[in-house]
Amino acid sequence: MDGQQFWNDAYLEDPDGASVEDFYLLEETAKLETGTALDVGCGSGIKALRLAQRGWSVTGVDWAEAAVRLANDAAEDRGLDARFFAGDTTKWVLPGQYDLVYSTFALPEGSRTVKALKMMVNALKPGGTLIINEWDKKMAAIWGFDEDELTSPELLAAELGELEIETAETRHVTNAFSADALRGGQNSEAYIVFVRARKPAANSPETTT
Repeated sequence: MDGQQFWNDAYLEDPDGASVEDFYLLEETAKLETGTALDVGCGSGIKALRLAQRGWSVTGVDWAEAAVRLANDAAEDRGLDARFFAGDTTKWVLPGQYDLVYSTFALPEGSRTVKALKMMVNALKPGGTLIINEWDKKMAAIWGFDEDELTSPELLAAELGELEIETAETRHVTNAFSADALRGGQNSEAYIVFVRARKPAANSPETTT
């Protein structure tokens, strides 16, 4: 089964269980002026809808069509300014640029990560903020994964080109998962890559010659 089919089935069978809790997004965006936001790998739109409730105009993209249907239905039911599209985040055609671009535990693996990050950088308005949460390589030992399947702050930051890196670090969360979500009975700790970056404003020294 390919990844797209896996996540489609996951959202059809257990929408709540397919989503990962928000650890930092709402906190990190609390002091930003509301505007337009792009959720890359939006899933069923839980995080996007929370931002929309705060006044953001949110667009989301995800390759799981079942998740996108759930997200659009929820936005319509709540009357929120959010719209969601099914698409591959490595080659999605952008409808515009955004004040905030973020991805929470949704970047594709391997070489596709770089393509998705390039799309995110291009999607960001000058002066805009980018936020990424991902599972750190330290989770490989906990989950029995190969380290190459996961990432690190350094790897992600190195692919963000022109952006000014504000934060790139690994954060340790001691109670990251509910009892129902624990994998194989391991403890509830998690190591999370957190990257926050900013695209230089159009009139900043970095963007003039």
